Amino acid sequence: MIPMRQLLVAAACAALSLPVWALSTDRDQQIEVHADRFNGDEVQQTAVYAGNVVVDQGSMNITGAKLELSVTPKGYRKAVITGSPARFKQQRDPKTKGIDEWMHAEANCITYDEERDTVTLEGAARISRTENGVRKDQSSGERIVYNLRYARSTIEGGTTDGKKNRVSTIIAPRTKEAAEPRNQGARLSPATNLTAPK
Repeated sequence: MIPMRQLLVAAACAALSLPVWALSTDRDQQIEVHADRFNGDEVQQTAVYAGNVVVDQGSMNITGAKLELSVTPKGYRKAVITGSPARFKQQRDPKTKGIDEWMHAEANCITYDEERDTVTLEGAARISRTENGVRKDQSSGERIVYNLRYARSTIEGGTTDGKKNRVSTIIAPRTKEAAEPRNQGARLSPATNLTAPK
């Protein structure tokens, strides 16, 4: 029988490794979890890793101060990683030869909720995409919620010291190569020698 904590860790990694972000071969790799301490309760179906938590699976890397894994009475899994900040990064499948693309996420708290089918980043939340180490796109706010079922995201600005914060998104311009169609086909030109039908 596989211990409950192994199932919980596997579920957390699978959830945080969003298909839209993920290197497809990562799911076939082993999961490694390192921390200063571990406490597990099979009756309560909880597992807590604390102190310099590092989770690796293929290119995916998650770091934080504490990782809490649990199963609700209905059987849904939940994973919460906290830190100052908690961080997630993962390589994406290559779309263009020579482009090394990565997704990065960080927040004070990153939560996967299987019942709601969401990943939530709270507290100085930021998601970014890099190409060959250069940041291309980024979204930030106090809270970012990504709905896995519907592939929808919501970003909230929150407040600091009674002052309302705004959300921020940076989008890199399209390169000339990306803007041009790849298969242009034959070029058409107007006919110059047509006569009207009789």
